[in-house]
Amino acid sequence: MTNIKNIKKFWDKNPCNIKHSKKKFQSKEYFKEVDKKKFFVEPHIKEFGTFKNIKNKNILEIGCGIGTMAEFFCKKGAYYTGVELSGKSLEITKKRLSYNKKYKFNLIQANCEILTKYLKKNTKFDYIFSFGVLHHTTDIKKALKEIKKLSHKKTEIRIMVYAKNSYKNFLINENLERFERVKNVPIANVYTKQEMKDLLKEFKIIEIKKDHIFPYIIKYYKKNIYKKHKWIEAMPKKIFSILEKNIGWHLMIKFRI
Repeated sequence: MTNIKNIKKFWDKNPCNIKHSKKKFQSKEYFKEVDKKKFFVEPHIKEFGTFKNIKNKNILEIGCGIGTMAEFFCKKGAYYTGVELSGKSLEITKKRLSYNKKYKFNLIQANCEILTKYLKKNTKFDYIFSFGVLHHTTDIKKALKEIKKLSHKKTEIRIMVYAKNSYKNFLINENLERFERVKNVPIANVYTKQEMKDLLKEFKIIEIKKDHIFPYIIKYYKKNIYKKHKWIEAMPKKIFSILEKNIGWHLMIKFRI
């Protein structure tokens, strides 16, 4: 049976992107290389995570992982709160952010489905961000209710969940791909645009779109060699971009209360 304890245990053992660098673990150089690879392969994350006038504003990230976006937000001068179920990932993020004494941050180990229990009463954020996390929760409806409680009328909320009608999910259904780098993820859900619209019926959706088809051959990618599949290499960039918009793996939604 899938429960929060099992999910936590899995992600403690398998922090996201932890193998993106072969530099000394948790060194400054290690984190720089992790970020370089992450943003090279998924450049849309930076665009999606860029909020206007973030300096001195309160931002909440649900699922901070090993802190790539945490540092991205801190560099921009935000008051950053990072929530993470995995204690292991949280330790890594804390180490990363501790290198810069100017960063303003608060890290909390918490289950996003009952997040308000870990925060001060009536806490509100100006921005809420979650990329690739909520599809791993046992109850996304509960997580969205918590997000609503932590929002005011001007709060900008941006989340990414996995897209059901996507190239990668088609391959997963044929046992040719898997959800994550490692096997046996305790829970991973996929959603259509309409399903997300239904889940967000109490919110005002600003934008909903797809992006990202991973183009690289895995065995080379693991060695930091970015060799694309032949069919993708031969395809005009414009056509590939159209495919990403229609059958991309990342379903990204901007919304507010």
